[in-house]
Amino acid sequence: MTVEFEAAGAASVGGLTTRQKADLAGQACKNCGEIVTQRYCTNCGQLAASFHRPILSLIGETIGDTFTLDGRLARTVPILLFRPGRLTKNYTEGKRARYVPPFRLFLLASLLFYLVLFALVPPGQYIQVDDETRAEISQGIRDAQTVEDIPETARERLEQANIHVDAPDEVREGIENQVLAVLENQDQFAAQLEDWLPRLSILLVPMTIISLTILHIWRRSLYIYDHAIHALHLHSWIYLTGAFLMLAGPYLPGSILIGFLFAFFTYVWRSLAVVGSTGFMMSGLRFFLLFLSWVFVSAMIIAATVIVSGLSVRG
Repeated sequence: MTVEFEAAGAASVGGLTTRQKADLAGQACKNCGEIVTQRYCTNCGQLAASFHRPILSLIGETIGDTFTLDGRLARTVPILLFRPGRLTKNYTEGKRARYVPPFRLFLLASLLFYLVLFALVPPGQYIQVDDETRAEISQGIRDAQTVEDIPETARERLEQANIHVDAPDEVREGIENQVLAVLENQDQFAAQLEDWLPRLSILLVPMTIISLTILHIWRRSLYIYDHAIHALHLHSWIYLTGAFLMLAGPYLPGSILIGFLFAFFTYVWRSLAVVGSTGFMMSGLRFFLLFLSWVFVSAMIIAATVIVSGLSVRG
């Protein structure tokens, strides 16, 4: 997990609370310079609080305020999980103060998802290549003078690991060296995956916004802002349910897991119908096209993550 991603998550958590200690009251406002006499600056409205405190203090304060005083998270999560599209509809209609802001909710959900993913999936599982196979591939590549000289068994193993060896001669040597570096430094490769996956997966959100905008191009009552809120809520739902499935999946029967797949299709379909105020057929068509775009973009992001992570490994 990247330092930047963790910092973003901590910032999103810290922003939920409305009762942080105003430990800078009586001092000059850090934003505008006015003397702050109460909790908030009367000139610019900034809270007179410093977040340069122990992280446990910030987290404990945030959890307590969020669940016992603020309550926005408690009002936001149930409606997000169980009422497709309703949270987006309410938010875009102006009912914002009662809910967690969409981008902050997305950061929290994605942070939880990747924390669970990287905690449950051991680094060695990113590449399923045992020591014997790794040695066979490495030796085969080292002994080969050309791509055609790579032993058939080694070529098959590379293809099974989604590593393609057919490349122009001028780049073959660089590819070979990088493949060897990845095979011999799997822990480093896993660390690079954990570093790049959260970053690149964020690209799904703007792509979803673009897709929703195109799919509703003739709906003048819906603005890009509305599609941005909808996209953030959809991805927040996916991250939260994904985290739950990773935690509870081993203890659930297969039929329940299949049911969650059906729930995903139903949720997105219903969400499109509610937000777009359209019927069953039109929302179904939009869902089909949106799903195709998700599959395509997800495949591109996964490929980019593997390539960038592999290129970042140093032998």
